[in-house]
Amino acid sequence: MFSGLPRTLLDELAAASRIIECPAQDWLFQAGTSIREAHFLISGTVKRSSTLNGELEKVIELAQAPQLLSLGEVFSASSYASSAQAITACLVLAIDARKLRVITRQDLNLGWQIIQAMALRQYAIEFDVAGYHYCMTGTQRLLDFLIELAGERPGLAGETTVTLKTSKKIIASRLGMSPETFSRSLRLLSESGVIVVEGRNVHIQNAALLNTEIGNQRQLVSFPRKAKHGLARAEGTIAPGALINLCGRQRVLSQRMAIAWSLAGRNIALVKSQVKLRQLENQFERNLSRLNRLDLPTMFAERLVTLKHVWQSYRQTLFQSEPALANAQAVLDLSEEILRATDRLTYEAEKQSAVPEAHFINVAGRNRMLSQRIGKLFLFREWGLSSPSVVQWLVASRSEFETNLAELQRNGESVPELAAQLDEVAGQWRKFETVLLPNLEHIGQARYALTVLAAGERLFRHADTAVKLYERLVD
Repeated sequence: MFSGLPRTLLDELAAASRIIECPAQDWLFQAGTSIREAHFLISGTVKRSSTLNGELEKVIELAQAPQLLSLGEVFSASSYASSAQAITACLVLAIDARKLRVITRQDLNLGWQIIQAMALRQYAIEFDVAGYHYCMTGTQRLLDFLIELAGERPGLAGETTVTLKTSKKIIASRLGMSPETFSRSLRLLSESGVIVVEGRNVHIQNAALLNTEIGNQRQLVSFPRKAKHGLARAEGTIAPGALINLCGRQRVLSQRMAIAWSLAGRNIALVKSQVKLRQLENQFERNLSRLNRLDLPTMFAERLVTLKHVWQSYRQTLFQSEPALANAQAVLDLSEEILRATDRLTYEAEKQSAVPEAHFINVAGRNRMLSQRIGKLFLFREWGLSSPSVVQWLVASRSEFETNLAELQRNGESVPELAAQLDEVAGQWRKFETVLLPNLEHIGQARYALTVLAAGERLFRHADTAVKLYERLVD
């Protein structure tokens, strides 16, 4: 904003300024105070808010550096109507407001920068208000907010990670929704495959964010309001691709539960692992309930009954036995048994679809699962279960992943976003393979296990997006 100022004016402005180091939760200014200084945010995050009806706080903006705070108020009012509170530790340049106004009138370039900043703010407000009152759902507003945080249009594939630097309650207030609606919107974006939430980090899945067809311009997915009288899919039915993906998700959840259990058993990130295990169990149960409600052929129903029987044994072993080496073999064996049951269910879903392209959803889903099965086998081997069968399963899983990936890449060449996403999967697979190589100095160490699992988690996210793209193509 100030880079084009002549040296003399820059010196005048510098002489009329001071640096403020503002700790988190401190106020930069509050509503009603006189505007004596303009605050330029150099680093950190600031919450601007106003109080409605004397008690209800409304978040106007979550300001990120660098920007001039409360631009409209600084140039049009004598006192602040809003309050500004540091969310994180902030570095702020406080400029004498009268001096800034004088120099803005003197320098055309600075005046133009100010006009542009105000115009961008006005543009954002107009479309935010229009969307809120007309057709933009909370889910859409949240997605737009995350894309805005990313700072640039997402790429064709891979992922873009943004960090939520403030509480979900504050972000919900900024977006004009309750914390409960915010959580539902976040869950909907996660379930649709657009994002993956990992603590305060949100991984935007670039390819899943695109809603493209061959030959179309790149267009982002949208979450409009549902038409009141629109046609809905009949109760008890599901699209073929969605069914294969749903069954395949049970396949990968079974492996992720074994990973969380073994981490708890080895006392690695104990509390986080225990919480994760419960979350995965809940996901598995929700998916089972959804499958139970579907009106599907007899053979599929029989496969589902078998899966539920194995699930009861697996669930009991996971939650009623102590996560310890003495019980590890039983968990490992049951994780393989339930894998076979979920695999048969998924293949039955593919068979029932009668759509040739559905095969590739299953293959992509197998690779999604293998990213976690390999991690599971690695953990149990590191724990001491290094039987010939574990070693054979590891070798077979790595070989199958590469075979599947080659098949998918041959098939996906004609769809740009799919081809790009599979290239990203291939890149993550090479990185995963590298960290899997045994390092005698680090074998058995918690840090080494976490490094391998982190690489496997990145591979899982990229593989999961590939499955979602195949599902869209089929459905």
